[in-house]
Formats: sequence, structure tokens, C-alpha cells
Amino acid sequence: MQKIKLKDYLQEMSHHKIFDIEVIVDDMVYVGKEIRAKDRAGALKIMSLMSGGEVTQDAEIIYFEERAIH
Repeated sequence: MQKIKLKDYLQEMSHHKIFDIEVIVDDMVYVGKEIRAKDRAGALKIMSLMSGGEVTQDAEIIYFEERAIH
């Protein structure tokens, strides 16, 4: 997965969807709450940034919720 720059992260945060995601990587569970992104892939990129690259597109998603901002 590509690394994401802070500028790109802030642009992702401006979109109108909120995601709650939990993923498992090896023996660790990573939890992302109220991630603002345009889509699921964008939310996973943000989780990757926040986890120091531990979370990738191949991580097993154990919980996923998407909400729209009105």
C-alpha cells in the first residue's frame, strides 16, 4: 500500500462519509472510529497512516460501518 501524505489525509477528511472499521493484523486488532473518507479504500488508507503502515488493503476486516453526513 502506498504511503499517504498529510495533505491527502486532510482532503480525505473533508468528504461526507464516516466509517467505523475494525481490522485484525497478525495478533493485533486495530480500531478506527469516525474516520472521514470518501470510500472504504480511503478509510483503510487513513487507518494505514495512523497505524504506521501495519494496516494494509489485505487486512481482515472484522467490523465495518459506513454512515453519511447530511
